[in-house]
Amino acid sequence: MGTKGSYTGNGTPASKQLQHNVTQWLNALAGSGPGGPPHNLNPDQLMPALGLFRPSGGHADGPGGGAGGAGGGRTGGGAQRTITQSSRTAGRAAAAAYAYRTGDVQALQELGLNYAELRAAAGDPIDWTRRIVEAACGPLSDGTIEDQERRFVASEVAQWVLEAGTDSTPPSSEEVVRETLALIIFEAVISETAAKMNDGSRPAWATADGERQLRETARALAGRASLTITGPSTAEITRAVEEGIDAMRSIWMEP
Repeated sequence: MGTKGSYTGNGTPASKQLQHNVTQWLNALAGSGPGGPPHNLNPDQLMPALGLFRPSGGHADGPGGGAGGAGGGRTGGGAQRTITQSSRTAGRAAAAAYAYRTGDVQALQELGLNYAELRAAAGDPIDWTRRIVEAACGPLSDGTIEDQERRFVASEVAQWVLEAGTDSTPPSSEEVVRETLALIIFEAVISETAAKMNDGSRPAWATADGERQLRETARALAGRASLTITGPSTAEITRAVEEGIDAMRSIWMEP
């Protein structure tokens, strides 16, 4: 499947619309020049990203639109994202990092992690993150775009949970879920638009600023999600993330 930098998208209507929205905005941003009038990305322009995720037993983009079909088999060359899988791996990473942050030894054990070993790895952020990612996603990558995305999300959300808030006050469960949603959306957007963003047709500053704005806009979009979150456990975070993606996807698909 190649790397994210060379991946040209999964070819679905959602991917094509997302690429159109992002490249049109990037062209306007680059055309204004550094320090020119602001060209802010509207969260609505990222809504097609929700159509990249297939609900359980369904298609991306709605009826007839998925690259892989209802059965989930890899029949095309595009990323085969599912709401359930993306939510499960991201939720496990977020819950593991939260459990470590709050010293919840039992919760870590349920995820196959040892609190003392994580404490020992705390001085090596790469090793610490690797342990969290392996607990969330498994020890080996299958080399697909969607697996790369899930691992990026697991790594980033774990680091965010570790660093957010204050020394004595970790982020709330809702904040964790919204950041997790934002990272899932952001990584999917970056994957689908990477080839067009990095085709050399725009100055480097525009691409860098564009990626920054994409991250911020993904957070704004995640902030719209209607959530019901009752706690920081793996099951609670995963359920809230899954329901959040599914609800936003349903809104995008409304006629």
